[in-house]
Amino acid sequence: MSFSADAWSAARPWYDAIRRHPFLTGLADGSLDRAVFLRYIVDDAHYLSRFARALATTAARWPEPVQAARLARFAAGAVDAERLLHAALLADEGMDIDAVDAEPTPTCLAYVNTLQSDAAQAPAGVALAGLLPCFRVYTEVGRELVTVLDGADGDQHPYAAWLRTYGDPVFAEDTRTAESFVDDQAERHPGTVEAMHAAYAQATRFEWMFWDAAWRGETWPKP
Repeated sequence: MSFSADAWSAARPWYDAIRRHPFLTGLADGSLDRAVFLRYIVDDAHYLSRFARALATTAARWPEPVQAARLARFAAGAVDAERLLHAALLADEGMDIDAVDAEPTPTCLAYVNTLQSDAAQAPAGVALAGLLPCFRVYTEVGRELVTVLDGADGDQHPYAAWLRTYGDPVFAEDTRTAESFVDDQAERHPGTVEAMHAAYAQATRFEWMFWDAAWRGETWPKP
């Protein structure tokens, strides 16, 4: 079994917990409160910019030149495509993505700071292993949830734009490509596999925490 398949199998209980989370069930059936969704989008915009930096740093350190170039394009694509989605969703509510003053949640910062630290200091395979759950979780969520748009009233779903973005087969293909790069590193450097699994597992837990932070309205404590 490849590293990515093994890591995803081990992380499956956390993915199942994500799919059962009321944020995701509400997103699927359209009942999610709009304020909760926008709270998530604002935090995700903060996350995305830092995730892209971590991915770009990992690309710069990646040992295989052709793969490194592909990872750099992923980093640019994450900023371009998903930022446009965030900007459009916020604009629909009369909000400017560049003028949002809400600070990142504690969970958001804990997650991205971990990714950025590994991107700068850990072996490249470990760094990308920690970035993979974001690719895979959103691919799986998008693939499963986009099917709710198949009916005649699919265009009326309040979260159709979000569902279509992550249900796009191109996004799934990018995920498979990133997984193949990590699998290659696991084969070349078996001594790092344990640390790769640890990074993957930790990031998958952070994925659940990120959805939950938006659901709970997590904020920083006040003195």
